[in-house]
Amino acid sequence: MLQKPKLFIGSSNEELSLSREAAGILAADFDVTIWDEPISSKAVFRFNQNFLSELLRASLQFDFGLIIGTADDKVIVRGVEVLEPRDNILFEAGLFIGRLGTRKCAFLIEEEIKVLSDFQGISMVKFNKKDPSSFAEKVEAVKHFFLHNQQVEINFFPSSTLASVYFENFLVPICKYITDKGGFLLNTKHFDNCMINVIIPKRINLDVNLQFERLKKKYKTKSVSFKYAGRPRNVSIEIREDAERLEIIDFPTVLSGINYAIQHLLPYDFNERSEEYDAILSRELNRFCNILALFCKRAGFEDMVCLKKEATIPS
Repeated sequence: MLQKPKLFIGSSNEELSLSREAAGILAADFDVTIWDEPISSKAVFRFNQNFLSELLRASLQFDFGLIIGTADDKVIVRGVEVLEPRDNILFEAGLFIGRLGTRKCAFLIEEEIKVLSDFQGISMVKFNKKDPSSFAEKVEAVKHFFLHNQQVEINFFPSSTLASVYFENFLVPICKYITDKGGFLLNTKHFDNCMINVIIPKRINLDVNLQFERLKKKYKTKSVSFKYAGRPRNVSIEIREDAERLEIIDFPTVLSGINYAIQHLLPYDFNERSEEYDAILSRELNRFCNILALFCKRAGFEDMVCLKKEATIPS
């Protein structure tokens, strides 16, 4: 059974009833968490924890964010009294939009409130609080918008950056070399059939290099290198060969950057090695794979590159 995408709902304390109504509408298609969930596996804010740290952690755990803004405060703008959402709601909206992207986050607001000009152009939906059916209709619209935008999206997660680096600096030179040469020349033998297997671990350990060294023992490979235009040094690769095919095997140690980035963003969770921390690492590993697959498809390399899960490797 496929997992439902995870969705976060944020609102002011005064509008929890709207958050719960929205959750009821969205629950069939999403794994929904409301910001005030009690202490449990779904809790967003925990006792004795820094509010900002908890929000940063939450923004890494979810696929979509729905922030509900209502007319909670009166403020004076250029001498005119207007209604605005609470400051923390605006902050949450900005954080989730910045982290997830404009197609994975929606700001659902009352029609009469004033919103900062910086929010123009984002996924904003307005409802009429005086019309009981208006809110449900707009939540349905948000639901369909999210379901339509479930495809992989390149964003600012560390996994996306690392996938970009790995693709451009390792996979592109190999794929272009094989394409330009019509295969790979090894000693005096030319291989028309070449496959690049990128080995993906079950999870990211603290020492990724050691983790991959252990995995490499399951393979009998040898190191070769080739010259690629514009590179000051040859590109080194690990290969296995049989009569008909050349198999290039790589262990992307660049994955250590995911642990490094999350460790410094969420030091408390790293020190505790909490379930949430491990869940975030797992999600980042999946994002790395999805982004890498997307890059390969865009470049037309999908028939040359295979992401091979550790679980498929014989013991």
